[in-house]
Amino acid sequence: MSSNKFQIGKCAFEFAPDTHVVFEDGGMSFELKARPVAFDKALHAPPFDPEGSDNPAPGQVAPSFRSSTFHFHDNHDTPHRRVRYLKDQPTHGFYLWEKGFDFGTRFFGEIDLQPDRIEMHGLLRHDYETDEEGVAVDVVWHCTPGEVKLRAHTYGSFDEAMAAPPERVRRLIISHWDAVWREELLRFTQLEFLSMEDLWTGNPEKAVTALPESLCTLTRLRELHLRSRHIARLPESLGTLESLEVLSLQYCQIETLPDSIGELVHLQRLLLDGNQLKTLPESVGHLPALQLLSINRNPFESLPASLRNIAKVNIERKNEALFRDIRYRPDVEVAIDREAFMARNSPRHVALLSDALARHDLKAYEGPLRRHARQALRLRTTEPEDHATPGSTRIGGTPDLPPGIDYPATDGKLWRFYAQIDLAEIAGLQSWLPRTGRLYFFGEGQEEGDGVRVLHSNAPAADLQPYAWPEGAEFADGSDVSDAHEGYKVRIDATVSLPNLYNAGGGRLSGEDASLLEIDRDDKLQEAYWALEAELAGDGERRNGAHLMNAHVFTQHENPQEQASRERGGLPQEWINLLTLDSDNKPGFCFWDAGTFTFSIHEKDLALGDFSRVHWSLESS
Repeated sequence: MSSNKFQIGKCAFEFAPDTHVVFEDGGMSFELKARPVAFDKALHAPPFDPEGSDNPAPGQVAPSFRSSTFHFHDNHDTPHRRVRYLKDQPTHGFYLWEKGFDFGTRFFGEIDLQPDRIEMHGLLRHDYETDEEGVAVDVVWHCTPGEVKLRAHTYGSFDEAMAAPPERVRRLIISHWDAVWREELLRFTQLEFLSMEDLWTGNPEKAVTALPESLCTLTRLRELHLRSRHIARLPESLGTLESLEVLSLQYCQIETLPDSIGELVHLQRLLLDGNQLKTLPESVGHLPALQLLSINRNPFESLPASLRNIAKVNIERKNEALFRDIRYRPDVEVAIDREAFMARNSPRHVALLSDALARHDLKAYEGPLRRHARQALRLRTTEPEDHATPGSTRIGGTPDLPPGIDYPATDGKLWRFYAQIDLAEIAGLQSWLPRTGRLYFFGEGQEEGDGVRVLHSNAPAADLQPYAWPEGAEFADGSDVSDAHEGYKVRIDATVSLPNLYNAGGGRLSGEDASLLEIDRDDKLQEAYWALEAELAGDGERRNGAHLMNAHVFTQHENPQEQASRERGGLPQEWINLLTLDSDNKPGFCFWDAGTFTFSIHEKDLALGDFSRVHWSLESS
């Protein structure tokens, strides 16, 4: 068509024959392509690169613009969208790919979209350039209109919604809600999606504490998302919202759910994290469509067994035990002394902790830290292993194996050897490991599904034989044995391991112990705590500076005990971090991105001296 235009700076291109528009699933996408032309520096530089990888042939340029599939919304009488790119991207569901230009060149401007026309007016430039340095873009393409389906427009404020015809308002998101209930919301009888989030900016005296029964007249609601620290009570007639598929009431103050919640037969997701719930109605577990229930951070006292019917329940393990049997090896009974693992049970460790806290001006937190501090062993690599003493403690290298114990392998490929611990050497430093013999630590690899093995042997040192790598052998992780970890001697001493405060607000610390969260919120206290951790770990790094036994482990998400609990059973506090290996240049340990590799054992197995069920986890940044 004569009115089509493909103008980039000084150059007017012709549209390529394969320029096209696609209509599918009620949406639309386009690819506007120019015919190739010979590169002319006077016309094309910038924004073109004569040697660019997108060019159709050496010395030719052919710009193009391709969009994602986008949709039109019902806030216009006819299908029409204006996108301010990049400002509206990506939140408005429209993406643009520029091709054929100098690397890093992007479009900045307005894109006018209709089913029969696409217009682009703006600039091409790099992110670091100003508009004055940009090159003008003026593109217009007319096409044969296709079928599009209008989607509900998302109104972003109460005022915007009030200015629209009520029947058009189907989606309303108020991200800066003042927590005040407005009866005018009820005029939006076609509302299908409502989200209101209180950012603690409103007047508490005017904030709604009990959602009114009138809310339940919005019977077309399919998703309801409300968040306010003031909301404590829900309408009794909540069950009349029979179209509801998602109900999110996170971080409110709700103490009970109405019985009518059992009538929400189409509900698929129920999110109630961060409330004051002590139990849930039995009917929640019988909701026929419910696939996800998220109920973390609630002070539950009991929960119905019917929750087992739900495909996925997000909940702390201690509360999961209220409705599901998560016991570890319930057929095994053995006496457990958990105090043996804690620093508070040892005068030596209490003194060590107290002195260290004083040095770092953290004595104010001694109470809660004592409740969590563990008696740990610190293993620091010193010098290369010379194998002069069979069975001595070492990190890396090769083990000294007794008769009858084979080196672990998978289909003939050897596992990695990580450590050999002489238990008699450390018997005076702890009370929770066997007093004699040796522990050997092996791992198949560092990927999901790989195995670990911890072997215990009481064979005398005279019976041990140094293992030698077979000629041409390979490791199960695909490496050659020439890449084996170097063996190093180890110096072992007692220390105290403190809880890691990163991400500790997820329910790990509560009650009086929650005062420790103050440390991670204050830069000065945080630096002092990091220095304290580094001192106790025996390294200049701020976290996990040495190989440790019975220690807390830095984690960004689930810690090793939580992972073991979820995968093997039992509560997290029942799992002991038997050995945590740090990335260490001496033996050549590198666990993903300089992370840690932890062997964890359940307290029952440790009490029985059974090391056959050890769990492993890898923590990395």
